[in-house]
Amino acid sequence: MRGIGVVSSPDTAVVAFRGLYILIVPFVVAGVSACSVIPEPLISKATGRESYREPSEAMMPTLKKGDLVTGKIPGGTYAPKVGDVIAFLPPKSWGGSGGYMIKRVIGVPGNTVSCCDPQHRMVIDGKPVDEPYVTNERASNFTFEPVVVPEGRIWVQGDNRDVSLDSRNHHRMGAEGTVPVSNVIGVIDVSTAR
Repeated sequence: MRGIGVVSSPDTAVVAFRGLYILIVPFVVAGVSACSVIPEPLISKATGRESYREPSEAMMPTLKKGDLVTGKIPGGTYAPKVGDVIAFLPPKSWGGSGGYMIKRVIGVPGNTVSCCDPQHRMVIDGKPVDEPYVTNERASNFTFEPVVVPEGRIWVQGDNRDVSLDSRNHHRMGAEGTVPVSNVIGVIDVSTAR
């Protein structure tokens, strides 16, 4: 091989090119992304992470309105856990502008969710839930009868229960209160809030 691309055989050219590509591309991507020249979707696809801005006060005190947070893109493999903070696309029955929402997972498929016990706590599968992230006096500003979360769906609520429009409100208004797991677009790392 006398230089890059000037080689004695096609097989050597591929090897030489791949070797150069592996050495140079990470630096080029890092440099270009620092200059914001690479479109955000490509960076998201490469890193598996996305940024989201909290659009309201519904997640206070965990997230303030305007906070920018990072979330892992689930890519169709999300297995919901109670307590996860997620970004998701609301179901069509919820109306809205078509943007995403950020809420906390309260119930996963098969859970029975209700509110409230005598101490005003959320109840999952007959047991009260300790929610240290909620600063409201009650876990919900209205009560609701037990709801079984269907397969493939989740029950979500904001941490600021007095202002959050979430599964409780939509269920109460006669719409489907749960959200399809497939609508989850990011699992939020709240420690990245800024």
